[in-house]
Amino acid sequence: MSRGEASQRLRRRGRIGRLLFWAFAIAAIVAVILLAKCGGGFGLGKGGAGLGSGRALKTETGSGTGTGTGSARCMVRVDGTGITMDGKVAAVSEVVTACKAAAAGADVIVAGDARQATWEELRAALDAAGVASLVRGAGAPVTVDAGVLAIPPDGQEGG
Repeated sequence: MSRGEASQRLRRRGRIGRLLFWAFAIAAIVAVILLAKCGGGFGLGKGGAGLGSGRALKTETGSGTGTGTGSARCMVRVDGTGITMDGKVAAVSEVVTACKAAAAGADVIVAGDARQATWEELRAALDAAGVASLVRGAGAPVTVDAGVLAIPPDGQEGG
């Protein structure tokens, strides 16, 4: 082997070493940036339940029976048969009175077969009484309007 061939091999080996060094350096920088931006993992978790070594900030005990003093939201459904509140048929005035008494407001589910006039009458009455309403279902509006928070059913786009 001549001196020219030996020096050529050394240069080639040095080039490959520098290339590998910079490739690993760039990969390390990218990994640090991804960990900083995307959090501590890539979704490749262990898949098991953890040991739960954390501590609660506030510990309170309760019966879990749901008999607290907080007022519950009134549950209203508008469908093809009319308006039902807590499983019983109700008139618009009854719904407004009951939901106004519940300080938390009303959960209104508008079914796909509901008459538009029935829903509009109930909505106008709740708005006039100042009752906050969470509206869900196929017939629900898609915009936030006049104190009524509307959530379209799953899978539907707003617009």
